[in-house]
Parts: sequence; C-alpha cells; structure tokens
Amino acid sequence: MSRKLVSSKEASKIIKDGMRVAVGGLTIHRKPMSLIHEVLRSGTKGLRVLTLGGGPDVDLLVAAGAVEGVEAAYVGFEILGFAPNFRKAAETGRIKFTEHTEYSIMAGLQATAFEAEFIPSKLLMGTDILKALGYKIFDSPITGEPLVAYPRIVPDVTLIHAQRADQYGNAQVEGVTAIDLLLAKASKKVILSAEKIVTTDEIMKVPSMTNLPSTFVDAVVECRYGAHPTSCYPYYTYDLWHMISYLESAKTGKIDEYLRRYITGLDSFESYLDEVGEESRKKIEMQR
Repeated sequence: MSRKLVSSKEASKIIKDGMRVAVGGLTIHRKPMSLIHEVLRSGTKGLRVLTLGGGPDVDLLVAAGAVEGVEAAYVGFEILGFAPNFRKAAETGRIKFTEHTEYSIMAGLQATAFEAEFIPSKLLMGTDILKALGYKIFDSPITGEPLVAYPRIVPDVTLIHAQRADQYGNAQVEGVTAIDLLLAKASKKVILSAEKIVTTDEIMKVPSMTNLPSTFVDAVVECRYGAHPTSCYPYYTYDLWHMISYLESAKTGKIDEYLRRYITGLDSFESYLDEVGEESRKKIEMQR
C-alpha cells in the first residue's frame, strides 16, 4: 500500500475546472466541509456537483460561483428550510439543476460500479422526473414488459468525510453512510478527509468496521471537526446556531461577507475553526 496522507491544499489540486464532483454525506450530516472550503479557496470554477442530499456544501459552492450545474434529489438544511443560494441560482437559471430521485442516482452509480451500461428497473415509470432526465424505456427481452434504462453516472472526483482512516486510505465511516461507499466505487478519484488518522494496526482491530478500503481512495486529509457545521457522529452534532447565522447572511445579502470572514479570507480550515470559536465547538461535542 502507498501512503496517501496529504494536506487539504494538495488534495484540492486533484479537482480541475469543469469536473463532475460528487459530495458524500447527507444534507447536514457528515459533509466534507473542510474539503469544500479548500475547493472554494482554490478558485476552481464550472463544477458539476452531484449529491444525494445537499446542504451547506452545495449552497456554499453555488454562493461562491464555483458551480455550473447541480444534480441532486434534495438540497436544503432540513429543519431550517431550503438552501437559499442554491434555490435562487436554480430559479433564475444561473445554474443548471437536474432533479433526480435517490434511486435514479444510486442506480446510475451502481451501473458504473458493476461495469454495466445501465441498470434496468420499473421505478419512476411515467413520472415527470423520468421525463426530465430523458432516460430511455425499452421492452424486457425476458418478459416483454417496459423497463427504464438508468445509465452510468461517473463522478470525476468524490469528496467524503469519515470518522477514522489510516495513512493509506483505509477508512471507517460510521452511522448513516448514505451513498458514500457507492460513490467511492463509481468515481474516478476519491479524496477522503477524516476526523482522526490512526495506525493501520488500530484499523485492523475490528476489520468489519473498515467499510471503505484504500483501493478506492486516492488522497487522505486529517481534519478534526472537518464536517463542521454539519454533524459527525459520534464526535459532534450539527452547529445549529452557525447554520442559522449563515442562512441569515444569505437572506440579507451578506453572503460575500460570510465567505470572506470564514473561508476565502482565511488560509486554512483550522483558521475557520478559530473564527467559529472553541466555546461554540464545545457546545456541539457529543458524550462518548
């Protein structure tokens, strides 16, 4: 195995203008926010973002003008409502939004992982979403019944945040894994951030916990609180007050000030955490 531990700045160089970038996690849970911040600082543009359920990750990328299009089943902040910058950009046509269902994304990724041309299914037959996607319908060679052909979805790069990993990229993703493991198998490149980098011996103590092996990982970045302001079980829950502050900035036309204060005006995610403050971070820590 080769050592894959790098800085977030080095990892961000993998992402180029116009790439199809998939983001793991789900809405306000275990989003790879430290990697998102680095993408924004790098000035990368024209990205086509794919995610099952987007949250502050997608909204920030859109707010900073880094996104050309978004493919998702949902983008929002759960109990706090929809994502304002994403919503405005989609409604005004500034970005192209391709609405999926969770299944249509998973089926496309499965087709790639299985090295199949498409995944056949009856799901979504006759729906407006299927019509908008333009997926083809064909007759089953076995039963003659109509089926939908869900074509391959191939991300150029996938960003994932995990609880633990070793320097080679063997990772343990706890709690709700969403479609992160499937994204890793279908993507050309995978950048992984982790709360802790531990020894391989530690990883091997419970082999069944290592659900994302190094085979699928190209770069590893260590970053404590790397999912903030989203949650990362069992270390911390989501920072509700920081997200409320962010949404207020977006709704009052002060999003550029937020970006300068917390991201583009800083040199690292560690500086962002300093700006958030130790007291705020301690409030979201979970008892373990």
